[in-house]
Amino acid sequence: MARRDRPADEYFALRSFRNDGSGVVTPIWLAPYGGRLYGYTPERSWKVRRMRRDPRVEVAPSDFDGVPHGEWRRGRARVLPPSELRTTKRAMTVKYGNRFRLFTLVLLLGRPRKHGGRAVGIEISWDARGQQDR
Repeated sequence: MARRDRPADEYFALRSFRNDGSGVVTPIWLAPYGGRLYGYTPERSWKVRRMRRDPRVEVAPSDFDGVPHGEWRRGRARVLPPSELRTTKRAMTVKYGNRFRLFTLVLLLGRPRKHGGRAVGIEISWDARGQQDR
């Protein structure tokens, strides 16, 4: 069960962008590795669909519900192919441990088999412009 009193770097708000340019904020776990952030999410999620179409994202520390409480940072997201998923899983396991292992099990058991509902890794690299306030 998730607890709402975790450290500040536990949860993140991820803003991805619709066709009309409006942003959609969703909570996500992200783990650092090699100067980038990595996340793990169902392939069928809307955030993955938006990132495949438009790789621009913004990330901010957040609470459990995804309400940001820090500065937004601009970045570019890349949905990783299965051959690169190992890096994501390693980074997430180092940071979140058994909670990440449980999360992967829940995703595996909850995915619809006939719709290709596998999980994917997301890699976020920072824009040269760096940070922005919103």
